[in-house]
Amino acid sequence: MKRGTVGNLATGIIVMALATLVLAPIVVPDRPWPMAARDLLAADGLRETGASNLVSAIYLAYRAYDTVGETVVLLAALAGAVAITSAVGGGIAEHSAGNSRPARTEILDVVAGKLAPVVLLFGTYVMLYGHESPGGGFQGGVVVASGIVFIAMGRRSGGRGRMEPSLRFFGTNALARVEALAFSSILLLSFPGISGALALPPVWSIVALNMAIGLKVGAGVALMSVMMLGGSDT
Repeated sequence: MKRGTVGNLATGIIVMALATLVLAPIVVPDRPWPMAARDLLAADGLRETGASNLVSAIYLAYRAYDTVGETVVLLAALAGAVAITSAVGGGIAEHSAGNSRPARTEILDVVAGKLAPVVLLFGTYVMLYGHESPGGGFQGGVVVASGIVFIAMGRRSGGRGRMEPSLRFFGTNALARVEALAFSSILLLSFPGISGALALPPVWSIVALNMAIGLKVGAGVALMSVMMLGGSDT
């Protein structure tokens, strides 16, 4: 057996052993799971937050500051990925194809252009109704990013989709601005004093946070994907 294979096998065994030590106290507890927090949320979650989806009530009302921290981590990861993509001087499509035009099919052009509006609409629905049904800002944002990637694929040279190449709203500069504005909105909406000053019902604050998080996640993931595809504002 090669030395590299032995090293990889040993590393895998060590990682599995450490994961077992960390997860064992959670999976096999010595005492019953605490029920007080669960019962409190089930009894008062809807009344206190206005969200029938208690998952949204927890991560956007009871622990909103933790959610802000998650968006900061995502922002840092995105900034690093964009910096690396910019440093190599272009996207994957440019490097893989060189100076030659990448092979395309009419099916890709048509499907990408026609499917994009449907995906964007569904992503918006997931964000708007995350307080009542499964979904929310993070999930809806990823769906929206998928729609923008479809637009980027369908609008490239030779694309025959519905989205015209002159539509600059989905360019890299515009996506960066949307992400910055959405992140600023998340910071403002996370402070209880803002909702109180605007006299917003609790459920409206959750909907606004879901939309802001969705726009931030969608714009950020789409920006990174479009840059890796070699896209720009043109």
